[in-house]
Amino acid sequence: MPVEFIGYVSAREQTETLDLPGPAVDPAYIAATALLHERAGFDRALVAFHSTSPDSVLIAQHAASVTSRLGLLIAHRPGFTAPTLAARQFATLDHLSRGRVAVHIITGGNDRELEADGDHLSKPERYQRTAEYLKILRREWAGGSPFDHDGEFYRLRGASSAVLPYQSNGIPLYFGGASEEAIKVASELADGYALWGEPLASAAELVGKVRAAGQKYNRSLRFSISFRPIIADTEEEAWERAAVIQTQIEK
Repeated sequence: MPVEFIGYVSAREQTETLDLPGPAVDPAYIAATALLHERAGFDRALVAFHSTSPDSVLIAQHAASVTSRLGLLIAHRPGFTAPTLAARQFATLDHLSRGRVAVHIITGGNDRELEADGDHLSKPERYQRTAEYLKILRREWAGGSPFDHDGEFYRLRGASSAVLPYQSNGIPLYFGGASEEAIKVASELADGYALWGEPLASAAELVGKVRAAGQKYNRSLRFSISFRPIIADTEEEAWERAAVIQTQIEK
C-alpha cells in the first residue's frame, strides 16, 4: 500500500508556541504554505476546523487556486451544514481543483466547543447524526434519480445534485475519534482512519480495533497518523529542542 505525506495549511502563521499579531486570514501566507507543500512533494495538506476558526472550505479553495497537484484534506464538522449542500460544495471544489479534494470528518468530542455553534446533542447522538450525514453525502455523490430520506436527524424529499465529484471513485472521507461510537461509524462509512500520534502500542491497538470493526462491513480502511517532526543536527540536540518546545507549550 502506498504511503502518503500529509502536511498542514493554516489561515495564518501560528503554532502552539508562536502566535504572531495580524489578520485572522492571511491569503499570502496560505498561498506560500500551499506552494511550499507542493514543491516539497507532499500528497495532501490538512486544513483544520474549529468553532472559532476561519472557514476550512474557503481556505482550501484559496490553497487549491495557487497549486496544481497538492491534495487538500478539508476538516468538516457534520451538523452545521445540510449534508446535501455540503455534498455539492465539496463536489464543486473537487471540479475546480481537478480531483484534489478529500474530507476529514470531525464529529467533535468537546461539548463546550460544539455548544459555541449551537449544537447541544450528546456525544452518542452526534455520532448517530454523523453516520446519517455521511450516508446522505455518499448517496448524493452517487448520482442517479432524486431520492427521499427519512432519518432521525434529516428528512429529504427529491434530493439530487447536478454536480458529482470529479474523482471517479468519489471524494475520500477520513475520520477521527477513538471512542467505540467513532470506530463504528468510521469502519462502516469512512475510507481512512486518522490517529493522533499515540504511543506505538496504543496506535497498534486502535488500528486493530478499526480493522476488526471493518470486517463486519467487508471493508478495509487506510490509516493516517500525525507526528510533529523535531529536527536538529544530532538526535541529542533534537531531544533538547523538544524539551524546550514542551516547556513553552505548558506555560
